[in-house]
Amino acid sequence: MNWHIVVARVLNIRYNINIFKPPSMNETLIQPIESFNEELDLLPSIHQNGGGGNARNASGLLYENLIKRTCNELSLVAKKNDYFRTKEINGKSLRTLQVDWHVYKDDVLTYLIESKTYLDRCYLERAVTDFIKLNESPDVPDNAEYCIFAGQNATADDALEYYKEYFKYETGKELTIFFLHPNRKRASSRPIYKEMFHNDFKLDTTVYNEFINWLN
Repeated sequence: MNWHIVVARVLNIRYNINIFKPPSMNETLIQPIESFNEELDLLPSIHQNGGGGNARNASGLLYENLIKRTCNELSLVAKKNDYFRTKEINGKSLRTLQVDWHVYKDDVLTYLIESKTYLDRCYLERAVTDFIKLNESPDVPDNAEYCIFAGQNATADDALEYYKEYFKYETGKELTIFFLHPNRKRASSRPIYKEMFHNDFKLDTTVYNEFINWLN
């Protein structure tokens, strides 16, 4: 298969994912998991034919797409490029604040989610800083909740705990972090785009269900 077609298929999934109906009481969220696994299986071909940049982009979309599909199944509205104002200082503010997904429940902004394949210290610091600014925004409800949705942890334990405490100190809120795979810690020698390591990147359904419960 031509790698351009493979990449286009992954990108097309991203922008045409309003096809899932809310589950009935007796159904589980199987379709988002199946779609995640299908996209995961495309990564080796994307890396082989399109190079590391295309593989990194496609791996990031795995998690963004999973969030969007999950929200669709739960009748939530997840928006991108949904900019909010900064805190006003001396009568001045900027409409520049956003994270990967802003999730609305009954037309009310309820959840703000940052998505990462690997959560390293720099990404964590930036996400926490963005969350704090969003928490200060006059456009964001006071009871909005925040989370990071990541494949694996590439942050030292002390840094992870520090930034969670820093967020709580600045906002009075808990920062929830979900690591989606059975192997929580990133190993650079076992990349997501190599087929031999795909078992490392199957979804931990217990954690995924915790995310679903968080959204509910």
